Amino acid sequence: MERKLYLSKISYPQEKVPLWAIPSDEVYSVMKNGGIPKIMLPDFDYSLKRPRIAVILAQDQHPDRTEKDFSIFPDYVDAIIRAGGLPYFISYRKVEMQLTQIAPDGILLIGGNFRLVKNEAFKGYEERPQTYVDIIEYAAAKHLPTFAICGGEQMLAVYKGARVKTKINENLPKEESHLHPPYVLSHPVLLQEGSFIRRLLQTEKIMVNSCHNSAVDAAQTGECLVTGLAPDGVVEVIELQHPWHDFVLGVEWHPERTAKTGDEVSLRLFAAFIEACAETNKEFRVV
Repeated sequence: MERKLYLSKISYPQEKVPLWAIPSDEVYSVMKNGGIPKIMLPDFDYSLKRPRIAVILAQDQHPDRTEKDFSIFPDYVDAIIRAGGLPYFISYRKVEMQLTQIAPDGILLIGGNFRLVKNEAFKGYEERPQTYVDIIEYAAAKHLPTFAICGGEQMLAVYKGARVKTKINENLPKEESHLHPPYVLSHPVLLQEGSFIRRLLQTEKIMVNSCHNSAVDAAQTGECLVTGLAPDGVVEVIELQHPWHDFVLGVEWHPERTAKTGDEVSLRLFAAFIEACAETNKEFRVV
């Protein structure tokens, strides 16, 4: 049974802006009583004929609650809406049932600081990485466009047999590290000739922001293709050897943030993602 739940803006002491969030106990109470939560934005017109985008949520500890909240930075949400999508949000547990209820036209895997599952065993791990696995498997089965960002990109890569390097900024001077202000274009990425992202952006080099301390290991890429590198060799873009849709793309930077500042590359990536999602269901059109 469907139960509509709505995110609200919640302020966290450690964050500069309020996050869209909902207490976990509210979500799990619905599940405990036999319902399937359908998590949405408040005061948003979901009757619009736009592609439905399923977005995985993060979990954060609110100091006033014993339960963790499900949350997401507003920039992800704003980027989807700006590009013409309808965002629906996926909590942990009963993931396939939530997805079936929404029937999404595309999948967005957000970033975040969490422990990745190991290559050789996906089942029985922490809820967040397991939820990524469940969503990726649904996307592959339904041949859905999939856009993976930062930790989401790393999770997609690990699922496809790659390894991830951690603490990549250790012992590096700040100017050479990959930790910079989130809304600043801090270094170039060189795009591989013939790759999907290079065809999409029609350029061999782009500028990106950079705020991560781990990245896909270029020496152990599994079934992934490395199609974008930083000048220091850090993996910035992955595609798949055998993608389930033309748009299956992982990027290490945060285009949702620079989309907010009007960066053309970031806006194009989200626009192309939503366009691909629209093509999966002719009932929907980008408006």
